[in-house]
Amino acid sequence: MLLKFSKSDILNSPLVFPETGALGYTILTRSHFIRDSGKDSDTESEDEIGETRRTTIHNKLGEVIAEIGWKGKQPIEIVISKEKIIGAKGMFGCSSAILSRNVLGIPTRFDTEYFWMAAPDALTLLDYDSNQTKGAFHTNSMRVGERFITAPIPGLGHDYLEFETHPLASTEELLVSFILMEVLRRSRFNLHTDSSDRSKLWRSTPLANWGRRLRRRSI
Repeated sequence: MLLKFSKSDILNSPLVFPETGALGYTILTRSHFIRDSGKDSDTESEDEIGETRRTTIHNKLGEVIAEIGWKGKQPIEIVISKEKIIGAKGMFGCSSAILSRNVLGIPTRFDTEYFWMAAPDALTLLDYDSNQTKGAFHTNSMRVGERFITAPIPGLGHDYLEFETHPLASTEELLVSFILMEVLRRSRFNLHTDSSDRSKLWRSTPLANWGRRLRRRSI
C-alpha cells in the first residue's frame, strides 16, 4: 500500500492514494488543557496546566478507526478499533531491540521478526529474518517511475508512507505504530519537524544493510 501525505504535518494530514488522488485516511490532532481542580486559577503557573493531545485516524467515510492520547510527546492511551492499549509498550514487542548509536530497532507485536528501524534520515519496517524491507517512510520525496528520490529543494516533495500488508496486522495498527515510531525517531535524534529543516538531517548507513549486521540486545 502506498499513501501520500497531503500536508507536511503528519499528525494533521489527509492520506491519499497517489495513483488516483482518492482519500484513504485522515489524521487529525487536537490539543486539550487540563487544569488541576484543587489549585487557584489566578495563582496557577503555566507549567502546572497540563497539555494533552489526541490524535484520531479516520477512514474515507470519516469514521474514527484509531486514536492516540498524548501527554507531551508520550503516548498514554491507544485505541485501535475496540482494543484499548495503555502506553506505547503494548504496541510493540518487548523481548528484544536492535541498538546502535545511529539506529534504533523496535520489534512489532504482530510479528517477532518485523522491526521498525529508526535512523536520523529514515524510518523503515524490516523483516529481520529475510532482511527485506516491508515498509518505508519517504520524506520530501518525488516519485520517478517506481522509485522515490529526494526532492532537490526542501518542501518541494511530498511525504509518502509505503508498506506491505500483513495477515496479523490491520492497516490502522500499521498507521498507529508508524506514527509512534516517527515521533520517537524525531525525539531520539533531535530532528526538526518542520519540512524546511529536512535538508539539515545528517546521513547514516542505509537501514537495509543493518538487518544482519546488528546484534540484538535486551531493552
